[in-house]
Amino acid sequence: TLPVYQRQLFPERVLGEAAAIPEKSGETLYENDGVRLWKLAAVDAGIGIISIKSKMHAIGAEVIEGVMAAVAQAEAEAGLSGLVLWHESPFAVGANLAQVAEVCSAGDFAKVDSFVAAFQQATMAIKYAQVPVVAAVQGMALGGGCEFAMHAAKRIMALESYAGLVEAGVGLIPAGGGCKEFALQAAEWAAHTAMPGEVFPFLQPVFMNIATAKVSKSALEAIEMGFAKASDTILFNAHELLHVAIKEARAMADAGYAPKQPARGIPVAGRAGIATLEMTLVNMRDGGMISTYDYQVARAAAIALCGGEIEGGSQVDEEWLLTVERRLFVELLKNPETQARIKHMLETGKPLRN
Repeated sequence: TLPVYQRQLFPERVLGEAAAIPEKSGETLYENDGVRLWKLAAVDAGIGIISIKSKMHAIGAEVIEGVMAAVAQAEAEAGLSGLVLWHESPFAVGANLAQVAEVCSAGDFAKVDSFVAAFQQATMAIKYAQVPVVAAVQGMALGGGCEFAMHAAKRIMALESYAGLVEAGVGLIPAGGGCKEFALQAAEWAAHTAMPGEVFPFLQPVFMNIATAKVSKSALEAIEMGFAKASDTILFNAHELLHVAIKEARAMADAGYAPKQPARGIPVAGRAGIATLEMTLVNMRDGGMISTYDYQVARAAAIALCGGEIEGGSQVDEEWLLTVERRLFVELLKNPETQARIKHMLETGKPLRN
């Protein structure tokens, strides 16, 4: 009966207690094989909750389809003012590698391109939804899960949150908008300096995090690494995540939330930035710190972060950056080395350094 426990909508159960189970709670508004959109009328009937249902909350085709349908329903339904992306830990472990491997073995790379394009549409739907989308993050938010969180209007994070773009571990690069978001961040950071077009200094640390698949050790470090923002909320007690996220979505909606417009005129580092990052990679490769194929994967990440092999200082839009990401992702997936890494990860759960 203490007020503190009112913030714990699904508290830890004590021995013998028959507490509410999230999967069976609330009113279901939409559901498919990968996602459930529901609401808790007792807390706020106007805020929808998107919960991923897959094992370890891996993001497959059915999850992507479900997220887009849930966002579209929230935008169309007058009764919903906001959305919260929440389920029990982990937040999401990334793309469904089994689905990716299956398409690879069939050699259907056009289908891979369509899958990545749909993934990008889902993250952009989250970012530019007509209602605020708040990500409630706990535990691992890796790869595509991290990209989902990065595109939310705000993040409510448990202190014990481990975020990272870890695609390099399976021979790929972030292609759900992760590289694009960092290119945007670099442009925003540079805009507040004396040289607004000089984005490269802000890309260098980000590049190393992606190239080495570095994961934050806490929500605080996730902010330092750029996976979250200083304005996001960090909670010590993870059982309060859903309560705070719903309240945050309600506050944003009541304050007259209006989504940002898609960014245009984004300055990128281009060829000069790629060449500078490549020098770092050459030293790492020749020094035995990374393999030859690590070099190839990291170079692809450099190209995506720098906006493609175009003139430095060129201005592009988000669609351009997404296209560059997607093209590089599919090219890497065609390599036997990447396919071997994916197979090894599925079989052993550990990265292969080939």
